Amino acid sequence: MMRVALLSSLLVLLPLEAAAQDPAPVPPITEDDRRAAFPDVDGHTVHDGVMQYQVLFDQLEWQFIHGVHGLRWDSRSWFGGDRHRLWVRSEGEALDGVVDTAETQVLFGRSIAPWWDLVAGVGFDVRPGPAHMWLAAGIQGLAPHWFDVQATGFVGPSGHTAARFEIETDLLVTNRVILQPLVELSVIGKADPERGIARGLSTGEVGFRLRYEIKREVAPYLGVVWHRKLFGTGDIARERGQDLGGWHVVAGLRTWF
Repeated sequence: MMRVALLSSLLVLLPLEAAAQDPAPVPPITEDDRRAAFPDVDGHTVHDGVMQYQVLFDQLEWQFIHGVHGLRWDSRSWFGGDRHRLWVRSEGEALDGVVDTAETQVLFGRSIAPWWDLVAGVGFDVRPGPAHMWLAAGIQGLAPHWFDVQATGFVGPSGHTAARFEIETDLLVTNRVILQPLVELSVIGKADPERGIARGLSTGEVGFRLRYEIKREVAPYLGVVWHRKLFGTGDIARERGQDLGGWHVVAGLRTWF
């Protein structure tokens, strides 16, 4: 019995003695260990400092307006990085082979929040004449529910001011068939009779374009657009015998690279 008790005591003391001993020391980390743990992976480096670009023709279309054929373009291009970009916007239209409106904006943009940029720069109105240059500033971005928003204010010579608001979105009918509603409003702060523009809400546009994406970068479309000169600007156009606008059919191509 004494032998059994002595053996039991030894079995209890052995684990306690082993636990009291210091564990084996961990060897220091070497450069070889670091290289083995974090190897260089080709093609997976950080790209936040890389310059990128995009040229987008959101509208490149043929129009049929009250029996008159016309062409229209609306492009947005940018060059830069994640936070700072140079933006170039251009839009205009020609009716019966004559350029009716044409403008270009060159803006510097800075990201202020995910999906939102502040922009500032200059704008040039070539038509209707005489040509004007504006200082421009605004905000653009992607609002909740995927609404693409642009709001831009302009200050020109002789105290002329203006603002433009544009909102559009993409509604997926299928993965390749997409309906694009658009609303655009232009507001003038000071009348410019020489250019046929009155103070206040001057023009409004509502459009519905249905496109088919052959691939994401190439998408032909058909649509209907309501564009009209409003209030005082409409009165000036009426006095001059000009077309106030209305509904018309469009067909075109949306493309980017």
